[in-house]
Amino acid sequence: MNGSADEQVKLLLDSLRLYSPTGSESRYASFLADRMELMGYRRVRIDRAGNVLGEVGRGEVSLLLCGHMDTVPGELPVRKTRGSIYGRGAADAKAPLCALLLAGIAAADAGISITLAGVTEEEGDGAGIERLIKSPRRFDYAIFGEPGGAGRITVAYRGRVALHVTVKTEGGHAGSPWAYRSAFNEFVTTLEKLREYERSKEVPGDRFRSLSVTPTLVRAGSYQNVVPGICEATLDMRIPPSLPSSKAVSEVRSIAERSGEGVRVAIEPGGPTEAYEVDSGSLLLRSLQRAIILRLRTRPSLIRKTSTGDMNTFAHEKRTECVTYGPGVSSTSHTDAEAVQISDYLNSIEVLKEAFKQLVSLGKSDSV
Repeated sequence: MNGSADEQVKLLLDSLRLYSPTGSESRYASFLADRMELMGYRRVRIDRAGNVLGEVGRGEVSLLLCGHMDTVPGELPVRKTRGSIYGRGAADAKAPLCALLLAGIAAADAGISITLAGVTEEEGDGAGIERLIKSPRRFDYAIFGEPGGAGRITVAYRGRVALHVTVKTEGGHAGSPWAYRSAFNEFVTTLEKLREYERSKEVPGDRFRSLSVTPTLVRAGSYQNVVPGICEATLDMRIPPSLPSSKAVSEVRSIAERSGEGVRVAIEPGGPTEAYEVDSGSLLLRSLQRAIILRLRTRPSLIRKTSTGDMNTFAHEKRTECVTYGPGVSSTSHTDAEAVQISDYLNSIEVLKEAFKQLVSLGKSDSV
């Protein structure tokens, strides 16, 4: 299965035909577990979170290859053209997961200990990666599978905190709006203050190193002719590496929270995810860079994403050097046009195989 290009493409096509939206990954998990055993992975199992795990290779260096099995909802027809493959998960992120699986088994003799993990609920509450984080197993390095392209390495993500905002006023009759404070209007005023805070944290021309605050859920009012007495909202705050989440939350609260004069504004933060950027001298990063140069004959691109990924939490909690890598047209993720170029998929497998060799050889060179 890990040999010819046709077999590698077939694994991806079979994967895409198994629709696995968040919370419904079990059928795909069983499929992957069967394939991994047939290919030669050891100790293949499905844990309590529904994650599929297997091991291959032996060596002093331990490497985690982690991709997610779930997709966003919305089943799409799977089709293969001369140059591309389309379907739900073609980009995000079954192509990266299949590439990791195939490269892992091909690197059984590379001299490293590899664990492959297909995790659940990445598009949801992250139950799969949380289970992996809580396990006692530790790794020297980890590669997370997400779309980006065979010649691109994602080295950083911003952090994230969900801010739950509650605004309360006395409300009143909509026929006399001047006589009452509207909780919705007060929320809008609060949001404008946070926009000013956002602008104060802007790094011109660099969205990755800038902070952003985005309203994602807003609910206000109880009846059509009543001035709202309560407004509840969720704001998605993305945080650059230069700003700890605790400081950002503290600053936002000092700006937005207030009571008195008929208005009360309160902000409750959700669990934070800290920003992460791998060190430029990381052995894992250097190995992937070298592999791209050797296999693709091109200069690798280093990507710093404005979103947040599983590697953020894993890197901080497990103290592990991490990067994110994988094939797929990332701009099509979560759309009805999800796609991966076949050449990109096959190239990424070759890059990963070479990177595993480089990880061992560069590690020996550094230790001399």
